[in-house]
Amino acid sequence: MTLLTAEHILLDSKANSKRAVITELAEALTSIDPDRVMEVVMAREHLGSTGIGHGVAIPHGRMPDLSAPMLALSRNIRGVDFDAIDGQPVHIVVLLLVPDSDDRRHLELLAQLARNLQQHSFREQVMQARDAEALSQLFCNDGVTNP
Repeated sequence: MTLLTAEHILLDSKANSKRAVITELAEALTSIDPDRVMEVVMAREHLGSTGIGHGVAIPHGRMPDLSAPMLALSRNIRGVDFDAIDGQPVHIVVLLLVPDSDDRRHLELLAQLARNLQQHSFREQVMQARDAEALSQLFCNDGVTNP
């Protein structure tokens, strides 16, 4: 089973800022309080941008009441300023939330997402996926799955 389900994918985000993208993603995770998600993720962003370059950002955080890791993805054709390390606009934003007690899993998922999204061919597949199901399958096929 994949951590990224079709209902947590925004194929055509119109957000025009980092906060707006994160808000969209928080609201897509309907089983979690979006205000709490914003609080956790923006606190992490204040420590330093999670824009990892190549048009990708992986905002993340630990949620005390979460029972399992969750992902949400936003694809923004225009791109948004995310204060990325390369100064380039971000087109792919993957929100990662993990249970507060699972440090190891948090780091493993973050590393796996970063590895996949650093590959040009993987980013191209994300940007060209025709629908949310195809995108969800892409993340499942590339090993970003539940243990």
